[in-house]
Amino acid sequence: MKVLTDNKLDYEIIWKKIHSDIFSKYILKLNESKIRYFILRNFETLPDKNTSKDVDIIIEPKSYKEAFTILLDVLKEYKISNYRVVKYERVHCCFGISIEKNFSIHIDLIEGYLSKGFEVFSFDMLYEQTIEYKNFKVLNETYDAIMLLYYKVIGTKQLKQQYQDKINFTYKIYNKEINKVLAATLGNKMSRLIIKALSNQDFATIIKNANVLSKVSKQRVLIRKPFKTTNRIVQFLCEKIYRILYCPRKYQNFISVQGADGTGKSTFIDGLVKAIAFYNVSEESKSHIYHHRPKLLPNLGAAGEKAGVMKEDTDFTNPHRAKPAGFISSFIRMTYYWLDYVIGVPIKLRKDVQFDRFTIYDRYIYDFLVDPYRSRINLPYWLRKLFTKLVIQPRIVFVLLTDAETIYKRKQELTIDEINRQLGEFKKLAETNKRFVIIDASKKPEEIVEDAMKILIDKFTLQIK
Repeated sequence: MKVLTDNKLDYEIIWKKIHSDIFSKYILKLNESKIRYFILRNFETLPDKNTSKDVDIIIEPKSYKEAFTILLDVLKEYKISNYRVVKYERVHCCFGISIEKNFSIHIDLIEGYLSKGFEVFSFDMLYEQTIEYKNFKVLNETYDAIMLLYYKVIGTKQLKQQYQDKINFTYKIYNKEINKVLAATLGNKMSRLIIKALSNQDFATIIKNANVLSKVSKQRVLIRKPFKTTNRIVQFLCEKIYRILYCPRKYQNFISVQGADGTGKSTFIDGLVKAIAFYNVSEESKSHIYHHRPKLLPNLGAAGEKAGVMKEDTDFTNPHRAKPAGFISSFIRMTYYWLDYVIGVPIKLRKDVQFDRFTIYDRYIYDFLVDPYRSRINLPYWLRKLFTKLVIQPRIVFVLLTDAETIYKRKQELTIDEINRQLGEFKKLAETNKRFVIIDASKKPEEIVEDAMKILIDKFTLQIK
């Protein structure tokens, strides 16, 4: 929900009636379809409230296409306009988004419990341990605690206090049943360690041994089902190589924000980060902000000072304080910074793609076209433009523009003539490149963030038809 406080737009993720209605309708449709499924953890307050940001639904393997089609039909029924799906192995993270309704919902459709190709618990085994809860299926108390232990400790190497309390409470009642499952999946030696820790409520030992727990359980799966497990491991690795190493453009949530000093880039980016988190039902860490360059290579001034050949100039109040360098020196400087983009951007992008983060550059290589003197570069425009073309391009470049007088009132680092010159250069860039989008920076911050989010949703999501 978007809330206006102190003339700023705050985005608060709240499970509202429309979320409850969509979830309830989806469960009803799943029940009618006869697709086997169950809700994994944090189900106690559903459908009226959700103590988590998302809902995890384990579905029968190979039923995703039908389950997802039903979900889209329900979203369409409630006039949700857009959707987005992010896939990790058998996990399909599905987002329903509507900027008109100030709405976002996150439902994970998970085709069985699989971790990096290893299936410790088959779907059929887990489904046999389900019970009816309200009008949907959930795991019984024994297996709910076991899956919390495996899913969180093996998957995330941590266990929140609320999960520790739940496991501890369940273990006191069903310790014999839980011990039996631990022995079957971990073997005698490792299961004894975990059983002792559970008996003593020593979750620190369990978390400390998370890697060993993961290794032992996976080894036993490989021994039990060598061919099927090997095939799944290969599929997992191929998918990971394709997503992260090859890193196709469709996975890159890559944005740049350009504008003269004083147009409000920092305020705009702060608001954009909050909006991205809201519409992706996530934290603000969903976005990763970089300033101008990847900075895999240090500033030349810092490198020179470290080498003892010069003192770094750290006075940033006057961007044009230093004289431009000569042609050869400028070419070396431009090549050095260009290499930072060529090497650094793919590395940073791959890391962000791995976690489905938004990559946001507060200024990008285009600054060398518009304001080369900031970096003491004195090269022909065509040569600087060639350098900018030989790097990975953002999918969207937001250009913040307003009149020079307004910018000068906000920040007096540049003259009005220089601001007007830069505004002209930014306009020229925007008119000749379709990935550039002009944003009216004279509007209120919350308005320009909303304008930008409409463009992002249109670019990075699909319409529900």
